[in-house]
Amino acid sequence: MFSRCTGFPIASALLAASLAAAQSATPSPQRSYPLPTYDENWQFLSDPGHRTDRWDVVKYMLFGDGMFASFGGEARETYERFGSQDFGLSVPSPNGCLLQRYLLHADIHLGSRLRLWTELNSSFENGRVGGPQPVVDVDTLDLHQGFVELGLIQRTRLKVSLRIGRQDIAVGSGRLYALREGPNVPMSFDGVRVIAQTKSWLFDTWGARPVTTTPGIFDDSSHHEFSVWGAYVTRTGYRKTSPLTVYYFGWDQRNVSFDKGVADELRHTVGARLYRDGTWSYDFEGMYQFGSFGAGNIRAWRGVAEASRGLVGRWNPRVKIDFDVASGDRNRSSPTLGTFNSLFQSGDYSGRAQLLGASNSIRLEPTLTLAPKRSLSVSTGWGFYWRESEQDGLYGIPGNLIVPSNGVPGLYEGSRPIAEIRWTLTPHLSINFDYIFVFNGRFEEQSIHATSSESYISPRITYRF
Repeated sequence: MFSRCTGFPIASALLAASLAAAQSATPSPQRSYPLPTYDENWQFLSDPGHRTDRWDVVKYMLFGDGMFASFGGEARETYERFGSQDFGLSVPSPNGCLLQRYLLHADIHLGSRLRLWTELNSSFENGRVGGPQPVVDVDTLDLHQGFVELGLIQRTRLKVSLRIGRQDIAVGSGRLYALREGPNVPMSFDGVRVIAQTKSWLFDTWGARPVTTTPGIFDDSSHHEFSVWGAYVTRTGYRKTSPLTVYYFGWDQRNVSFDKGVADELRHTVGARLYRDGTWSYDFEGMYQFGSFGAGNIRAWRGVAEASRGLVGRWNPRVKIDFDVASGDRNRSSPTLGTFNSLFQSGDYSGRAQLLGASNSIRLEPTLTLAPKRSLSVSTGWGFYWRESEQDGLYGIPGNLIVPSNGVPGLYEGSRPIAEIRWTLTPHLSINFDYIFVFNGRFEEQSIHATSSESYISPRITYRF
């Protein structure tokens, strides 16, 4: 892939090329670069009249009757600088660090029923004092995705496909299954997935093992003590503006750590979600978890309510309020575990710095978003956090215990004002800026002697083709 020192020249060249292209071509309304990347569909380029972009020559390459290939990729450069990282317990990096990520994929269609998808990842880190963070900072070169997709049924009213191999899995709101987009190294799964779609329903089922991240070359493998499975069903035909989804997720992992202790965990999650997008938007989701933790049982839950309203005014303001409650453990002496497991939660729960996960947490966050133009948005908000239970600690995005309870009373955990800028210069190029300031509560200060405040600043530039 690319060397560590080539990131800035490459980013500069891509920026110049993309700006030049933006002045000379009008993008097709069908042109998009979605995530996950395997959702891309470039078959509209079979019409030569739609070929208006310099990358179109590799986005649709016809080489036989019903057979074509598409190539694409991403270059992302991120600068991160923390003040008092990890509650002041980590060695500071006063100059911040540079994170580089490069992805390259090939999508090959051999007729209407057979598809081959391959994606390579190369991720690097420079400047972090103490070296890169394990798992999320560095993966020199590896297979991020590689699967075969078979179209088992291709009818007008029913389509069923089977996907076998290494792949991203992201469904619904991202509160339980989201792409690991925030960290430098993305995450994937080795497994089997079946997707069925009718006019009114979408069924998505899978069984898989998460892929471990090791920093070498082609050395990532399936986690042999960690299995997941699930089924996600969405009904869209009855009320397209308010889709209803129901789901079940399974989780089986050895030696899992909570504030209560370490044991094997078998967890089942059932949930439902109802949401609507528009001038008035809402998103309601409820989850319940049961299973076993060592010799005890699991009884945990989470409820989310979000509502937003678009207002008439300059810069198209939209106000939003989020209220999110996830259970914590209430009795350390009881064998029953009450801590909610967020599975593969999106890192957006507590801002891009990913300081805090949803387990044993209550979040109340108002947000204001302004859009001076369609390609530019500015958001600011202030999140307030509490522990759901005094008998449990605080957890990170991947569910790791970051602040043990240590018998410290008090529910208030702190607050975090945030600011975000999202600017899409062209269909290929985007610039993002994130700033977070953290006011830690007395609980962290008394439990682990944390600093009273933290901060995070991160500009990044992303080029996709």
